[in-house]
Amino acid sequence: MIGNPEDMMVEAVKRATKRANPALEKLLEVHLRLNANSGFELAYRDPKRFKDFVNRLFGEYSGRLLEMLIVDEIKRMLEIGEDLENLEKAVEILRMIV
Repeated sequence: MIGNPEDMMVEAVKRATKRANPALEKLLEVHLRLNANSGFELAYRDPKRFKDFVNRLFGEYSGRLLEMLIVDEIKRMLEIGEDLENLEKAVEILRMIV
């Protein structure tokens, strides 16, 4: 497991994008760098803003699917079965646990 919560979130985003489609990782990374002046760490630092940028790029339905995949990766990394409904809750748990 990765040491700090921000790094864990970045890794979860990378794994989730690869699970969805390996090309998505670079596409999302470029989109965030160009439009948000940030990278995958935005998912940890400001999950709502991250989701807004994902939705702009992929659409609301696909954005929600990616969010669910990221949350699933966080659950795997933390080895928890807790119901996590969204990215904000995952960040909250990361901040408490790690």
